[in-house]
Amino acid sequence: MYPKNLSDITDPETRRRIAVERQIVTALIDRALAEGYELSVHDGEEWHLWTTDRAEVIDNIMEADEDRLYLRKDGHTAWVYLVYGNEGWTVICDYNVSLEALLAPINALAESLEE
Repeated sequence: MYPKNLSDITDPETRRRIAVERQIVTALIDRALAEGYELSVHDGEEWHLWTTDRAEVIDNIMEADEDRLYLRKDGHTAWVYLVYGNEGWTVICDYNVSLEALLAPINALAESLEE
């Protein structure tokens, strides 16, 4: 859905929004991996296999209008619902309450990027 290179986006507002979404989603992925989670992306149609490969997750996310990023660790699975195309900083739309502590710094980042 989104061009891989921000320079391919001609509209400056769209470019800014996507840059903000990418910053938040990347921070989420990095934090989850640092905390030992395996990740899987579901874009509404396609499931991507569980992985701890950052490049693979980055390559498979933000390919549709929305994703569920699944996180698995120690037999527990949770999800983060990501919706693209709104204000950018609101990309994290919903998540399992069990992820509150993990997401606290990511939510703080998102709030800091609010216009």
